[in-house]
Order: sequence, then structure tokens, then C-alpha cells
Amino acid sequence: MKSLRSRALYFFTVVLIALFCKLFVVDVMYVSGPSMEPALVHGNLVLEYKLAWGIPLPFANRYLMRWGEPIEDDVVIYPWNGRYVIKRCAGTPGTSLVFSPDSGYSVDIRKRIVPLTEEQYLKLHQTKEIPPGTIFALGDNLDYSRDSRDYGFVALDSIRGKVLWK
Repeated sequence: MKSLRSRALYFFTVVLIALFCKLFVVDVMYVSGPSMEPALVHGNLVLEYKLAWGIPLPFANRYLMRWGEPIEDDVVIYPWNGRYVIKRCAGTPGTSLVFSPDSGYSVDIRKRIVPLTEEQYLKLHQTKEIPPGTIFALGDNLDYSRDSRDYGFVALDSIRGKVLWK
């Protein structure tokens, strides 16, 4: 009887540790869609590191404690429109944005010219820099990506984690 009790205790301890790790430390996700090609393709499995910038509160878009922020070129995961998306951090708080309506609409983010539609340009062009507490997120495949050009800046508190492994 003691053997059965010790096995059950061992089993539930392992389950609790795994649940803790999934909620607070790492998670596995599948890439869906072409927005991050060629870096990440549809069907790729990625490892998400949730402690990259702090201790996130599960099921809430905020952190219990924060010790850092994404830097440019980090691949981040955040919720948008009822699901989690994977995008690249193209600009951090305070980064200058230089908009141009000449020969097609565009925005210059740290010497990277990003094409915009007229609608995206009209929505964003009055912003001169990325606001505090937000990032500008872009998919690598700009032709097939819905990102900050469409829905605006991403709040740092809503960023769930960083892609560690692809």
C-alpha cells in the first residue's frame, strides 16, 4: 500500500512541476501561416521562453515582476484578435519613425524602409516615435503579415514570451 501511495505522490509531483513550467517558464507552439517566412514556416515547432523579460501572470496581459524588455530583432509572442501571434520586434520604445508619402507610402525604422498601404500610413503617420511601454512588431514576410502596421503598437505587458528555438 505504501508503494502505491508513494507512486501516486511522485506522479502528482511530476504533473505539478510540468504544469508550473508550462504556465511560467516554457511552452511549445506551432507556427501557423506564412507571416514569418523564411525564418519560421507554417508547421514549425517553436519553444517559447516566458521568463525572458519577467514573471508573467498566466491568463492576464501583465507581469508580476519585470526585469527587461525585448530588443530589436527578438522574435516575440503576444495575443492579438483572440490568438497568439509570432512577430519580430522591429522597434522599441523611443525609436524614431520617419514616414514618407513619396513614391508609395513607407516608414523608416532605424534605416529599414517598411512599405505601407495608404490606410496604414494614414493611421500611423502622426506618430514620430514608438510610445513608451510599446514595441513595433513586424512579420518577416511583409506581404503576408498583419502586424503593427495594421493594428498599431504592441504593449510590452501583452508580450507573453520570446521564441528561443525553432
